[in-house]
Amino acid sequence: MKTEILPFRQEMITDAAALLAARHQRDRQTLSFLPPRFAELAEAETAVQSVLAKALSGGYAAARGGQIVAYLIGNWTVEPWGRCGWIWLPGSALSPGESAATLQDLYVRLGDDWVSSGVFYHRTYQGTADRKVIEAWFDLGFGKERIDAVSDFRQYDIPDIQIPDGVKIRRAGAGDEGILRELSPVIMRELAKAPYWHPTPPERWPELAEGYAELATDPEVRVWMATENGAALGIIGFWDERESAENMLVGPGYFTFSVAATRESARGRGIGSALCWTGLRHYRDEGYIYCYNNWISPNLSASRLWPRFGFQEAAYRLARNLNPMIAWTR
Repeated sequence: MKTEILPFRQEMITDAAALLAARHQRDRQTLSFLPPRFAELAEAETAVQSVLAKALSGGYAAARGGQIVAYLIGNWTVEPWGRCGWIWLPGSALSPGESAATLQDLYVRLGDDWVSSGVFYHRTYQGTADRKVIEAWFDLGFGKERIDAVSDFRQYDIPDIQIPDGVKIRRAGAGDEGILRELSPVIMRELAKAPYWHPTPPERWPELAEGYAELATDPEVRVWMATENGAALGIIGFWDERESAENMLVGPGYFTFSVAATRESARGRGIGSALCWTGLRHYRDEGYIYCYNNWISPNLSASRLWPRFGFQEAAYRLARNLNPMIAWTR
């Protein structure tokens, strides 16, 4: 039976949501920590509607015999590095048993729309449970750029925290703004190194520094810092992760962390591990079960560190950067 590729329309949302809910139900058989609510049709409809409602959004559906068997929805934005197309986690799904090649055919249409609008940076979020889908995106020239993961405290015990000799770990608070501001360049310098080579434009540095400084007194953030002889060696900040219509990896009672940074001169002493375990134990003792986190996979220090804390890969951000010469060579 012939497959039709159709522009995605509002009236297709319910059928697309049924595919998404079924996909999430299958994913939970492998990744039991995924929140169950997206397996319900109403929640899945809200998720599909959310991605379709974004500015500059569009997509396509594959239909066979009048039945939608796959869909792909994305939007594009203007970023510091150029126009970027995004396919979020609720932005695609296949009917059970449908070939992942159908998603490739949908990307042919959506990707060409983006290229026609000068969008040469393409990003898609895909769950890790269906390896055939991941492989289909790899075959299109995409590569893994970010890993989204969840740590389930029920799966392991938090070890005794080993704090290096001479190092003190304490909560940050009022008066620590300068210390946090001073540590703000650590992560962006790490991302600028091989093999990621990701630049942070200098005009953003002051904003980044002030954002770090504000964490000291933010009532929703808990920051731990490691000091030695009064000098700050590293920090890590934790906060509750809010649910949203699009984040299919996070449920009620999840928390997350970021700004996890250790000075290069202090690495190799276990400072980052001591900071992370301290925060995880604090939240575990408060009754939390799940910690959500994400990291850039070419940031090798992060990719080799965070899995040690029980994080299970749940989704990838896959990236493809096109040669902009295509705009004039065809």
